[in-house]
Amino acid sequence: MLKPTIPMNHKSFEKVHRRVEVLDRVISWRITEIQAWAELWIKDRQVRNLLKSYKTNWEEWLVHWLSWKAWNHHIKQEYETIIKDVIKQEDFKDCNPIFITEKLETIYKVYVSKETVRERMIENKVWEKKTKKDHTYRAKRPRKAFYWEMSQFDWSYHKWFEDRWEEYCLLLDIDDATSHIMLARLADNEWYENVVTFRQERIKLHGVPNSVYLDKFSTYKVNNSKAINTKELRTHFDRSMRKLWCNLISAHSPQAKWRVERCNWTLQDRLVKELRLAKISSVDEANRFIKDVFMPQYNKQFWVESSKEWDIHIKLNDKQIQNLDWIFAREELRSLWNDYIIQYKTKFYQIEQSKEYLIYPKKQLLVAETIDGRLHIHAWWNSEEKLVNYKWLDYNTVKYNRAKYYWEKNKIKREHSKQLANQKKEEKYIISKERQAYYRAQRLFDKTQ
Repeated sequence: MLKPTIPMNHKSFEKVHRRVEVLDRVISWRITEIQAWAELWIKDRQVRNLLKSYKTNWEEWLVHWLSWKAWNHHIKQEYETIIKDVIKQEDFKDCNPIFITEKLETIYKVYVSKETVRERMIENKVWEKKTKKDHTYRAKRPRKAFYWEMSQFDWSYHKWFEDRWEEYCLLLDIDDATSHIMLARLADNEWYENVVTFRQERIKLHGVPNSVYLDKFSTYKVNNSKAINTKELRTHFDRSMRKLWCNLISAHSPQAKWRVERCNWTLQDRLVKELRLAKISSVDEANRFIKDVFMPQYNKQFWVESSKEWDIHIKLNDKQIQNLDWIFAREELRSLWNDYIIQYKTKFYQIEQSKEYLIYPKKQLLVAETIDGRLHIHAWWNSEEKLVNYKWLDYNTVKYNRAKYYWEKNKIKREHSKQLANQKKEEKYIISKERQAYYRAQRLFDKTQ
């Protein structure tokens, strides 16, 4: 039976070779023990112990006995086989070592370090070594002290279902103090309707934050260079959030809100693989999976403890929650016509009078429309906002009524203009008669002469 190779590096081999040469000279009586321990820089008692071991068990004596023993963190051969099989599977393609390490623990009960998995992936040419790039220095903004003091909101277009479905937009909201994912949801786009639906669900679950940190998309901010952020130039979303005592903070660069950007980058790697392993290919199933399975796991793993324990988000009462649709409604001003009609989005609405309010023509009315198409019209009476009764009118009816109104309004003008026209005709007729008589008299006078 072949004996195993001695586990020894070059430095240890030179040390052992030096000791063997000196001890051989001691055994052959060419030098004394005192000369031996002087050459080896060891004590005389240690030289005697080395000679005793060298004469009896010289093979084990060459290296320390622990060198023949397996390493305490030695990976078993069956674990090596499982790791190689997993990193070569089609489901785990383009997965990073950290993600595969977690799946080895949860699915296969194989506990190894991420560096071990990275080495095996590099050996099997599944992973490439990456060099660290030079980055521009940017000072990090410290986290907020209180939980839910600031929320970071962002959206990310990505192929979350890979080639199984088209590209979708992930709406993401995290807490700045703890990096806790408060809500994540897949939608078609980041337009106003989807953002409002996302924010309403977020408020019903956890409440309203003190401020929201987001980008300068047109849904949240007026981006005209000459525009000033005043009450008249605010977007519908900004105006609605201010009604809930929440301030919107616009980031000048993606690096400013790097926590939510980093979370997006992590989800683009992890969430795609999780949806692939769960065999999910629809938006509804994905949203349920994110809310019930993925978010609790992610928050448990990446949650950071806040420096202060207090939770300072604003809880809404039942009445405010019921009115969330009207809080986030689009609001526009419309002028009342003389026939008490306003026009909004190519439709006409007849305003009805009431004892609670009095409306005059040319008055400004506020039209509020929810994302599901419901409409309210408000008027101001004695510094109070009153809900106005109205009814929808058909375009042909409005056209007939307006024509009738203007016909009656201009009836006097038309009669007066007709009288003027008739008077001018009579004057022209009289002048022409007088002129004819003058010319007739002139001709008679010429004949008599």
